[in-house]
Amino acid sequence: MLGTDSPQQETIQSVELSYQTRGTQKFLHITSDSVEVKINGKITHYKTTEGQWQKILKSFQKVKLSGIAKLKRPSTKSFYDGALISQVKVITNLKEYESVNFDHDAPPTALVKPINAMKSTLIGTENKRNF
Repeated sequence: MLGTDSPQQETIQSVELSYQTRGTQKFLHITSDSVEVKINGKITHYKTTEGQWQKILKSFQKVKLSGIAKLKRPSTKSFYDGALISQVKVITNLKEYESVNFDHDAPPTALVKPINAMKSTLIGTENKRNF
């Protein structure tokens, strides 16, 4: 309708999970139709199923995206190379949200289900063991 400002609904376009430390970089980028895995520069692509994408979207339903940068990190082993530094990024049609950095083996509680949903896109692939 002309002349009215209706708020646009925010929808997730893609999600990312990254792990890194000295000498190791792992990156997972997921959209509704593809998965890109980059491990130390080697890139692999897979298809995303509708079920996988819906599982990811559902896992983020209870996560307040605007608050992920301020989540409490349960541990700090990555400060001394005891764990990979990890981060989740959510790209919507309106904004990008980046989580607090956290240890790869101890994500903030609010991100556990989304991370597991993201990793589940790799089941049955050669990269499953890398994440």
